[in-house]
Parts: sequence; C-alpha cells; structure tokens
Amino acid sequence: MLTIRNVSLLNGDDFQFISNGFIEIEDGTIRALGQERPTISDRHSDIILDGSGLLAMPGLVDAHVHMGDSVAKDIGIGSNLNELVHPIYGLKTKLLTEVHEDEICSAIAATSHDMIASGITTYADFREGGIAGVQLELKALKEIKQRAIILGRPNYHFKPTEVSTDSPLNADTVSELCETIGLCAGVGLSGPNEYTDIALNQISNLTKSKAKLLAIHAAESAEGMKFSLEHFSMTEAVRALRYLKPNFVVHLTNSTQEDRRYLSEANVPVVCCPRANSVLGLGFPPIHELIEARVTVALGTDNIMLNAPDMFREMDYTSKMLRAIKRDPAAVSAKQVLEMATLNGARALGLDSKIGSLKEGKRADIAFLNLNSPNLQFSKNLIASIVHRARPEDVECVTVDGEIVHGSIPCIANPE
Repeated sequence: MLTIRNVSLLNGDDFQFISNGFIEIEDGTIRALGQERPTISDRHSDIILDGSGLLAMPGLVDAHVHMGDSVAKDIGIGSNLNELVHPIYGLKTKLLTEVHEDEICSAIAATSHDMIASGITTYADFREGGIAGVQLELKALKEIKQRAIILGRPNYHFKPTEVSTDSPLNADTVSELCETIGLCAGVGLSGPNEYTDIALNQISNLTKSKAKLLAIHAAESAEGMKFSLEHFSMTEAVRALRYLKPNFVVHLTNSTQEDRRYLSEANVPVVCCPRANSVLGLGFPPIHELIEARVTVALGTDNIMLNAPDMFREMDYTSKMLRAIKRDPAAVSAKQVLEMATLNGARALGLDSKIGSLKEGKRADIAFLNLNSPNLQFSKNLIASIVHRARPEDVECVTVDGEIVHGSIPCIANPE
C-alpha cells in the first residue's frame, strides 16, 4: 500500500478542499482519504510519501481529441472546417495517408507524454484509419501508462449524393467495423452527414451489441446543419440521437434549442471544444444554454494540429469566454468549469464510477500541483487558480492507477 501524507486535496465530487490530508492507495484504488489522522495506518504501508506543498486533484479528462493530428501541428491555419478536416477530401485526410506510419506513431507517443506531464490522465480519441489506425495508436501507446479511450471508425463514407438514400453499409465495411470495435473502446464517427439513416442504425446496433462506446460529431458548423436540414428535414443532432443513439455527442456549436431539448431528454452528454471551434471560426459552443437545458457538458481539446492538448488552457479560455459572452463575471463558477474537465468528462465516457474525482473506491488517477510554484503561491482560491492560472509546469507528479507516471513525491520512510 502507498500512503501520501501532509497533502492538500480536492475531496469528492464537490471538490471539497482539505489541507494537511492523506491518501491511501492500494492495488491502484483509493482506499481512504481525508483529513490527516493521528492513527493513520502507516505500519501497513509499503511506501509513505510526503505531499507537503502539493495539491492532489483528479486527473484531467480530455474528452475529445484527434491523436493522429499530432504529426501535422499548425498546418492549414486559416482554412475552413471542410478544407482542413473533411473525412473524404480534407487536408488532414490527405496528410494521414501520405505520412509514414512510424512518424504518426512517434507523434502520438510524444503527445501522450506531453498530456501526462500536463495532468491529463484520460483522453478519448476519435481515431481515423479503420483497423490500421487503431492498431497504430495501440502500438504507439504500448509502453505508456495512460487511460486512452480509443474510438475507431469505418474507412467508408457515403458521398453527399448518397446519404439520403436507403443504402446500408456494404458487407466489407461491416466486417471491418466489427474487427475495429474488437480492438478498441468503441466507435467515434465524423458526423451524421456522411452516413445514411440505415447505416447509422447498423453502426449503432453493432456497437451496442458489443457493449462498446458510441460517439459522433454533430452541429459543429452552420454548413453541416444546413446540409442536414436540406437532405433530412432534421438537424444533425436530432438525426444522430434518433438513428445512432450515441453515448455522447461532440461540439453542438451551432445547435438549436430543439437539439438541446432532445439531448436533455435522452440524457446524452456533450463534449465541447471551445478553442478548436474558435480557431476554425465556427463560433463558441452554447455552453450556457446546454447547462440551462440540464445537459452534462465536458471539455475536449480536439485537433492537435490546431491546439496543444492542454486542459488548463481549455478551462481558462472556456471560463473567461463564458463570462465575456454573458457580460457577467458570475456567469459560471470555477468549480463548474473544473467539473467539465474532470468529472463530466468521466461521465461522458461512462467512467465516472472509476475516475473524475478523488473518492474511496475510485482509481487513483491523480495530478499533484506544486502549491509553492511562483504561479500558484499565495492563491486565496485554489479552484479558481486551477481554472484560470495553472500551467503544465505546475504539475509536480501524476499517477494513473496509483502508479507514478510523471514526476515524483519525496519518500518519508520505508516501514519494515
């Protein structure tokens, strides 16, 4: 058993601040935590660490990312969404087919290390390339300890002239998708506009029969919404909910009130990507409206070709923009934003019983911040400081399943 003493921590789902606390970890699980006790069971610990000057917080959850994009950072800036990332003719699609797989593999591994060092213990990747794409990411992460939720997809997409037909997926695509799902956590589709109603339903039935996750982009752009209304007489989100029945939906940047009502009624979380939407000129996600509709909102950093996978920057930008849009400094609380980057991300991924907060029985995915860093020293509101001020260099140590994967914490003693 590992015991961390003298540590400050954010306890439970409500992030209750505790100073001079302790955490006991056994077999990768938080066995106990809270205020330091005089009778703490040091004699049962194999290792006792000194957490003085550290704040233990839940590992950050980047609930939507494209890891393969790591191989082409900052290319195509100034291009629109379709020019850059369309699954059939976008610049990214072309690049990923031309770059050698060893280079992509190295780029994914480097990004994973970077994410861990910035406190991101879990990410959900929409992985392109079918079977080969998933296998490539698994190879890249073979020696890396991180909670990677890989969501594959079929290589086949219907042409714009085909999507409103009654055509199903062909047998080869179904076979490929079955094998892809068997290798990873589930399916992450590019969008409803690339599939017929029957195909969406096929993908849904197949994925759910394997008890795997199912997610999709929707309502990211006004153009996509226009196409959906013209061809299907319904929005992308409504169509996705009706035929695909996903576990979560990404973006909703250009969603309608009807979309948000459907999401709320179906209890489907949304992963918003504010920085990526902004750099693409798509607008800012309607996070206020989603919250008002009682939709669970998580955060993702999206395309690594556009954004560094830095959840501290994502929280800071999100919090300040929400206040600016409403012209109200109290429009959102720092605690709400921190929840979007931790517990709500876990909820979207169906992992909130295991990660997303520091509680007894949950996995020990923890980011330890250095409270004595010049950046965080003298903070009078630590949750606000995490959201608006913290940087990756403030991360002193990171554990995944109780194993230290970045940095270190000084050892107090090694009991006999």
